[in-house]
Amino acid sequence: MSACPTEGIVTHSARRLAAALLLAWPGVGLAQSSHPAPFLYVWAGDADSLGSDFLAVIDTRPGSPTYARVLSTVPVGARATRPHHTEHQLEADRILFANGFAAGRTFRFDLGRPEAPRLLGSFTELGGFSFPHSFVRMANGHVLGTFQGRGPKDIPPGGLVELDREGRLVRASSARVATIDSAEMRPYSLAVLPAIDRLVSTSTDMRGDFGAHVQVWRLSDLALLQTIELPATGAGDGHAHHASMTSKQEDHHLFPGEPRVLADGRTVLLATFTCGFYRVTDLDAPTARVEFLFAFGGENCAVPVLTGTWWIQTVPDEHALVSLDVSDPSQPREVSRAAFDPTFAPHWMAFDEGGSRLVVNDGRTRTLLVQLDQRTGALAIDTAFHDDGATSPGVSFARTRWPHGDSGPALPHGSVFARPE
Repeated sequence: MSACPTEGIVTHSARRLAAALLLAWPGVGLAQSSHPAPFLYVWAGDADSLGSDFLAVIDTRPGSPTYARVLSTVPVGARATRPHHTEHQLEADRILFANGFAAGRTFRFDLGRPEAPRLLGSFTELGGFSFPHSFVRMANGHVLGTFQGRGPKDIPPGGLVELDREGRLVRASSARVATIDSAEMRPYSLAVLPAIDRLVSTSTDMRGDFGAHVQVWRLSDLALLQTIELPATGAGDGHAHHASMTSKQEDHHLFPGEPRVLADGRTVLLATFTCGFYRVTDLDAPTARVEFLFAFGGENCAVPVLTGTWWIQTVPDEHALVSLDVSDPSQPREVSRAAFDPTFAPHWMAFDEGGSRLVVNDGRTRTLLVQLDQRTGALAIDTAFHDDGATSPGVSFARTRWPHGDSGPALPHGSVFARPE
């Protein structure tokens, strides 16, 4: 996608959506990490679905003799789950939730021993809802998850589910709205705003060509307060494209993806998979406000990262990451780009909270690291992070042999850094 209907499980009508969803260290002039994460965990699917899907552990210790090597793997004993989202950061208890969306199953891993993760188990339906997708941590240690539907047939509408770190149900709430077709109420991802007792979820269907809403909930009891359709844009409305590559379509409000909360604890920014960029304000007022800011280049965008005042956006059609200064969220300003080769369309991304690195993968073949200068927002690809003998940066998942066996190529998706030691 953080975000992204999965290739192979979407309908024909959703192919455009599916297309979106699927440096030398430390770099000249860039701030070096003070406590970089020692390992990276990548949730991957066996490409031909003949072997088990698995979690891979990659060495990300600068200067290590095994830097960029796959150190170990943990097969989950299940095939064709289509590994999708993990949590975007590893929490203090070092338990990781990893979603195999096509199977409607989420796996839990214990990363207490960083180099040797352990599978704890999995869950499917909770509170009457099925096909879990994204997860965020609450202040009480519980987890909030978006569930796309109900029952084994994934019938809409979906809902939100609060669960403990053991994967047990605490409570659940439906995304149903009486005045809107339930087929459009497919919770995708979410952001929590505890300071104002609110949370914001987006609605995008992982299987079909639906999605244009955000929903506002009360965090304390999961009461649904508002459902707002993102304002559409048109060719004649004077809206700005943020990059030189303009879109042939003007439907930038479709398929909202990952919402992120600014440092004020009251404002949410979000990008759509059709490359629109929106701001959500007045979330604790009777009616929240949603405003369109601009469109990124191309017609397909994917998972972002927000750290400090930097919004980093994956723009697959431009084979690039774009760094925005959002210190004035009403007027985001591009400050840097990292340009990849034409074969790499960035999709998933997560931030190393102990340092200044981003993990980026394309959901198909490679996982890369990108350095972020947190003073300037500058981006630079880590050219030292590569396989032995490779001339291109990144760790390839198009390989025959893994620590768990010769199961062949895999598809990397959700990835997260270890907590800094």
